[in-house]
Amino acid sequence: MSRNLKKIGILIATVLLILGSLPLIGLNTAKAASTAGTDKVAIGTLKNTAGLPTLMADANGAFSQNNVSATVTSYDSNTELNNAIKDGTINVAVTDLVSYASLVKSKANANWKIVGTLPGYYGLVANKKYKSIKSLKGKTIAIDKNDGSKQYLLSVLKKNKMKYSSINVKQVDNEADRISGLKDGSIDAAILDDPSISSAKANGGKILNRQKMSADNGNILIINKKFAKKNGSSTKILVSVINKEIGSLNKAGSYGMAGSALNKMGYDQKGAEELTKLDISFKKIHKVKKADFNKAFKYAKAHKLYKGKINYKSHVLKVKGVK
Repeated sequence: MSRNLKKIGILIATVLLILGSLPLIGLNTAKAASTAGTDKVAIGTLKNTAGLPTLMADANGAFSQNNVSATVTSYDSNTELNNAIKDGTINVAVTDLVSYASLVKSKANANWKIVGTLPGYYGLVANKKYKSIKSLKGKTIAIDKNDGSKQYLLSVLKKNKMKYSSINVKQVDNEADRISGLKDGSIDAAILDDPSISSAKANGGKILNRQKMSADNGNILIINKKFAKKNGSSTKILVSVINKEIGSLNKAGSYGMAGSALNKMGYDQKGAEELTKLDISFKKIHKVKKADFNKAFKYAKAHKLYKGKINYKSHVLKVKGVK
């Protein structure tokens, strides 16, 4: 792609993000609402790439257009999402393998099963004065110790021949607070998802590492088995709708198609400009690899986030369309 075409693509994607804040899409949503089915699907997500396809479907009325009555709530932190899972507020959730392992540690949450993978990736963003990962020795890095961010951080440190004890770790549940910490200097670096990675960069941060965007990075769709059993048709439709939204992102090759969803997150314009520079291509929902599952659960068990046997088959739900 030529430089001029690339600039045009970025401009178009940015415009789509801005237009996403306008209520144009409400016409389709209102029209589809009258044909929505009776199945009540309550979905919880975080404000990250993994949650975007679901938030996009909610914004453009795709669930109701497919006869599924769905409510989608985006949470600011993994703690808030897990609380909603535990108290029965939601019956479907977008999370990661480590968080899931921590969740099903309790027998009370044993009914929650893995449907399949979702796109998403972590990045290590630091204050711009730090030029390398090794320069973070003795510095403070903000993470959530109860999700996959610590697992990712450990892998980054290992690749750079650094010990976990060589850094200071600060528990910060909310990614927005981690971005604020980078800006005000109360932390030196943070583990973030996108769109937070791009937002942090736009506000003066430096990306020192980022997972491969097209890879399986531990993000998953989970569902309460009892709900899935009673609502098999809606479960299949849910997967199909989310896959269509992932497909629309891939077709555009950028985050531009997610404009409405990103605006619902309170996403800032500076971050939008950074985000639309990215070329994206995500995999649709598919089965979690057994090796990835085992790696996450062994990590969770070693860090006392999970106890019991590690059994892939018992935690995976077979859903039509997920291969």
